[in-house]
Amino acid sequence: MGNVSPRLRVLIICLAGSLAAGPVVSADDIARPDDAKIRAAVERGLRIVEKAARNYPEHRSCFSCHHQTLPMLAMATARTKGLAIDSDLLAAQAEFTRKSFEKRLADLEKGKDIGGASLTVAYGLWTLDIARSPGDAVTTAMVRFLLLNQDADGSWKRYTSRPPLEDSNFTCTSLAVYFGRKFAGEVHQQEIERAASRARDWVVKAKPASQEDLASRLGALQLLGAPSAEVEGARREVLERQREDGGWAQLADLESDAYATGLTLFTLERLHLPTDHAAYRRGVAFLLRTQGEDGSWHVKTRSKPIQTFFDNDDPHGADQFISIPATAWGTTALALALPDRRQRRF
Repeated sequence: MGNVSPRLRVLIICLAGSLAAGPVVSADDIARPDDAKIRAAVERGLRIVEKAARNYPEHRSCFSCHHQTLPMLAMATARTKGLAIDSDLLAAQAEFTRKSFEKRLADLEKGKDIGGASLTVAYGLWTLDIARSPGDAVTTAMVRFLLLNQDADGSWKRYTSRPPLEDSNFTCTSLAVYFGRKFAGEVHQQEIERAASRARDWVVKAKPASQEDLASRLGALQLLGAPSAEVEGARREVLERQREDGGWAQLADLESDAYATGLTLFTLERLHLPTDHAAYRRGVAFLLRTQGEDGSWHVKTRSKPIQTFFDNDDPHGADQFISIPATAWGTTALALALPDRRQRRF
């Protein structure tokens, strides 16, 4: 390329990268934001999600994925990067989660009468795993609940539709298999493997509708040992959905937001997309550009109210119960872009 002009050389490099995996990357997007800027954004996000998790038990006694799992994921990810978090809060949220399910032990063992059903139970297992909680009678009962609630087609179905957080059967199925395996122990190990085999057939055949479907399907294909061509095709589709602004949208007719972007970047990184990949850098730039001054990301709710609204004193009023998960996902995705300081385990 010795006789090629600098401008043409940049264009060739960008086109080559887009053919390898993902959308065209402009020359302005090649530079990666410096670690100090990313770290400061993560610290601001942590303040929001820690406060949200701390306040939630003052209003409700039941576990929630939006105020336990995802804030804890952001905290635990940040800790692997050497950032200071409230470790006592992390432990307290895990204990809150465990007690919430312990109260329903008989219902878990019967496989019924758990609000949110399989998706709630799978998120609960994820929460306990984030906190490194050991398996016990409660987690065994939670795995049994999942086994009793697998659908005839091999999937696990969400019980209600509260988009985007409680709207994806791909998410429900992926989490049920992954954490079912982790907590199955000897008691349920063979059963969960048979269930995973049935789930694989469903995941390969089912058609995704939303960005969460696409991201969770990608993770599920990898998890369930689908052919590499299937996994690569799903990965390519996820990358192709990245918008010109660097973000991803929940649905094709919506604008990019931190929920869809953070979730997608998290999934891609878990499946070994380097955080210095152009698509990840563009996602990071989108998150940095759209973060509010208070450290949160505002996402408008698409859910119809099922429960009576209460104010958890989080940002964005009636939109707070989606904006907190969005802030958790955005904080997590940014933290993953920082150099590791400790060994990760989730």
